[in-house]
Amino acid sequence: MYLSKSDYLMGLDCVKALWLKKNRKEIMPEYDEATLATFDIGNRVQDLARDFYPGGIMVEAETWDVENGSILTKELSKKHNVLLEAFAQLSNGCFCRIDILVKNDDAWDLIEIKSASSVKDYYIDDLAFQKYVFENAGYPVKRCKVLHLNSDYVRYGALDVKQLFAEDDVTDAVLQKKSEVEMYVKGMLSYQAMPDEPEIPLHSSCSDCPFYGYCGKDVPPYSIFNLLRADKADAFYNSTHSCDIKDLPLEYCTTDKQLIDRDCFLNDKIHVEKENIKEWLNSLEYPLYYLDYETVMPAIPLFDNTSPYSQVPFQFSLHIQKTPGGELEHIEFLHQERSDPRRALAEALVKGCGKKGSVVVYNQQFEKTRNKELAALFPDLSADILAINERVVDQLIPFRNRYLYSPKQNSSASIKYVLPAFSDLSYKGMNIANGGDAMNKYLAFLNGSQSEEESKQMFADLLKYCGQDTYAMVLLMDVLYKWADIK
Repeated sequence: MYLSKSDYLMGLDCVKALWLKKNRKEIMPEYDEATLATFDIGNRVQDLARDFYPGGIMVEAETWDVENGSILTKELSKKHNVLLEAFAQLSNGCFCRIDILVKNDDAWDLIEIKSASSVKDYYIDDLAFQKYVFENAGYPVKRCKVLHLNSDYVRYGALDVKQLFAEDDVTDAVLQKKSEVEMYVKGMLSYQAMPDEPEIPLHSSCSDCPFYGYCGKDVPPYSIFNLLRADKADAFYNSTHSCDIKDLPLEYCTTDKQLIDRDCFLNDKIHVEKENIKEWLNSLEYPLYYLDYETVMPAIPLFDNTSPYSQVPFQFSLHIQKTPGGELEHIEFLHQERSDPRRALAEALVKGCGKKGSVVVYNQQFEKTRNKELAALFPDLSADILAINERVVDQLIPFRNRYLYSPKQNSSASIKYVLPAFSDLSYKGMNIANGGDAMNKYLAFLNGSQSEEESKQMFADLLKYCGQDTYAMVLLMDVLYKWADIK
């Protein structure tokens, strides 16, 4: 049975997940749109990064054709100093494909391309496994490097690939992993060939695993993993094998929020602190401007004055309400061209928000930070944009602070949970149902990978989604007035 680099990394996280991948392929879920979007970003970054080592020769073999790829790599390595997508395979079943293989005197350097803007811990494990495979396949390895996006790069004009990427030498860190790689490889090859599924207890990070739907099928929608800090939830589950809050002793809840959440769940009641809600409502100044942004974060900067993963706002929705419970005016902006949206958005924002009245957002750090960035970018609009920030009021506060809490929130103050807990409106069934969807689909439009018809539908979906975000805040404002007994 084979062991790839991705298998190895999965096994480091959980040998049960590795076993399931090898022995229960039918329960492996298909990749969702968000994961596919991540793969697309990685492929685009990889294509550009190869220019960092010009003259590289591609090993032309399909990803699954490891045997042929390994033979081709061996042949090409005798004639060329830079190979792209190079293969190596061992008789014990281990194999990998390094992004760039570079000749260094009588040895080779392994270069792994990553679309992140810094070196992450698991990149070291990634390269440690590849070093193990390549060295045992007859390629002495001298240096191990990570070629990643450079967060300090700011685009002006054409992309500068040499500045877009940064290269970190991680050889020393990889060398420290040598003995454990050999040990883990031996264990994983043995584990994945076992006839019976390994028994590994659930823990809080399991929800990120592709097999969580299988391993966590008995976890209720609201459990200790929602209520408790990860370490405490794991300790309780390991000692009791229960994730049911009904089995959780009171002493495990050490914060006021946890006590409120537990009490509301067990007694199926809503918690309300009227005086705190009233105090928050009294801080509002009408007219109210309910504001929400959508942003895109291109890994490869598309516009001048942006860096890798800069937040670029391309859309906003603004519901305006002159009196409590009064009629609504709706203003919306959506940039529908493949150009920098920020100037047009900033001008529309300043015009729409007026000069007086509270600007209501949900999680103020996000909107206020985007506004500061826009103000820095456009000095002539700076005073007006920063004045908007001075008027911002955060609707997250009364829900995060538990002035009002429903057990339907599952210990979350996210608007995606709060809204359906207190109204009949939700995001279920929407073509774009969260900020990640909005970001990925708009990025596909900017990259030119949508048809005209797909873009037309996406624009309609974006307007509906962003508009619902601000309308949701209107509904939640009505909810706060209701529970505070303010007519």
